[in-house]
Amino acid sequence: MDLLEKTFHNKEEFYNLALEYFHNINSEEYQGIQFDNIVSKSISILLDHDFITTPCIEIKLELSKDEKKIANYFLYVNENKEFLDEFLY
Repeated sequence: MDLLEKTFHNKEEFYNLALEYFHNINSEEYQGIQFDNIVSKSISILLDHDFITTPCIEIKLELSKDEKKIANYFLYVNENKEFLDEFLY
């Protein structure tokens, strides 16, 4: 099974993994962000990225309050679902 097919068939696992990593980050990282909902937004396969030198999977979650986007959380993992990086803005 190729990476695209594997990612498609396991998308809920990838979103759950991103939620798990988000909830495990230091709360000081998002202390100033007031949100009431986390929405699974997208999963992308990145082949060429500015700061991640290896092909990876990007999982995007959107933090919102009163249905307005407040911030995004990105988790970057390899095809074996091993952590590479994360980014919250």
